[in-house]
Amino acid sequence: GQVRQNKAMDRVHPHDLKGRKVLLMGLGSFGGGAGCARALIQYGADLTITDLRPESSLQSSLDSLQGLNWTGHFEGHSKALFDWADYVVVNPAVPDDAAYLQYARARGCSLTTEINLALELAPEVPTVAITGTHGKSTTAALVADLLEPLEGNTVLAGNMGGSLLEVMDGLGSRDQLVLELSSFQLERLLAPPNWPKAALLTCLREDHLDRHLTLQAYAEAKLNLLKSQGPTDCLYLPANEPCLQTWRNEARGVVKTLDPSTLDPTIFGLHRSELPMSEPYRASALLAAVAVAQDWNVSPIEMGPILRDFKGLPHRLQKLPSPDWLNLVDNGIATHPEPTAEALRNLSGPVFLIAGGKDKGLSLSQLVEAASTCQSLHLFGTGGHRLANELAARTRQRVKLHPSCQAAAEAALAELPAPATDCTLLFSPSFSSYDEFNNFQQRASLFQKICVTNFATTKREPVTPAVRRATLEPEP
Repeated sequence: GQVRQNKAMDRVHPHDLKGRKVLLMGLGSFGGGAGCARALIQYGADLTITDLRPESSLQSSLDSLQGLNWTGHFEGHSKALFDWADYVVVNPAVPDDAAYLQYARARGCSLTTEINLALELAPEVPTVAITGTHGKSTTAALVADLLEPLEGNTVLAGNMGGSLLEVMDGLGSRDQLVLELSSFQLERLLAPPNWPKAALLTCLREDHLDRHLTLQAYAEAKLNLLKSQGPTDCLYLPANEPCLQTWRNEARGVVKTLDPSTLDPTIFGLHRSELPMSEPYRASALLAAVAVAQDWNVSPIEMGPILRDFKGLPHRLQKLPSPDWLNLVDNGIATHPEPTAEALRNLSGPVFLIAGGKDKGLSLSQLVEAASTCQSLHLFGTGGHRLANELAARTRQRVKLHPSCQAAAEAALAELPAPATDCTLLFSPSFSSYDEFNNFQQRASLFQKICVTNFATTKREPVTPAVRRATLEPEP
């Protein structure tokens, strides 16, 4: 089959930008835009940055650019900027139908992205590229850890926050790159030939239809990952994935279908309870990470201690220190309903759920069914209101609506039963954070701060969240 590519990008090498007029369209607040800007300046670009947001909402990114030579234009774009530019570097958050992007194309600007520029720097670096609706970050982090025994440097980048362009220079064929890619990044991907060496899909579910409009368009953006692979490159797919046959048909290289039931922990010298990502719906991602490492000549004995010690990433089913009677779980990464539904299916005992945010209009049927087992739900935002309405129509759930995320979290903590009763408090928003917050991490960090304050003031056992890796991830 043929992978469809409908986003017109130009192949541009960073060295081509020296002395040229470069417009960075979208600075963003995750660190990637600022890192890209620093790299563009390093490569000698005459740089202008434009963003729809005011400077006040981009302060952390702007602070990191102090002392560098660039020009800024905020609170909107202007045609004059695109008339001026030779090259436009497009932020992943910019939709393809944005009027100024269309104008740039008509003007004949050369268009590229930070990811495409970075890949031009070192196309020979063996790369594991990971995509999927959820589970990308944790899988990428585990793959990177498992590849550490190999010779050379192992770099974890992409949709993890920060700039790939800043870390690519100097990498070569003896190094390894583990790259997490969102649909927003993939829809404009212009990869080098025979890239990536390994492509991995965690799962494909309905999401980001506010951007892609249809599930087919969303899936096609993901499928762009395969378009440059060669016959010896590998694609790793979960055996139970509904889109399995489509991806097999689109593959250009070797396809490896992974059945979690075949995973034998004893080959790593471990008991099954010592494996990370032990929840059934995450088992395929665990097996894929192991399969890539094995194919890249990391031995099971080398993998054993790495698997045993892997703690995951913040805000991804992160178990926070808490009293013995309370299972306190931060799943703040959940910006669509399915991860919450899956988490609820794998929790036992009384569950108190905190969910809500900006509604993306996705189906809530699975979440409503899974949430019907919760003892109590504390909801907020337009998404929380729609979930409350759907629950009211189908169940007699105990639902409380709150004016904000903070109010919902504080009320849920106050409602927890006496310490004699074991229970779970699950923070899994299920909707976008962009109503109250700049990103999902800001919202999840607020939840952790509220937990710390609550346990300190109620003289319960204190909670001090432990963060293994400081990562920033855009919601795609």
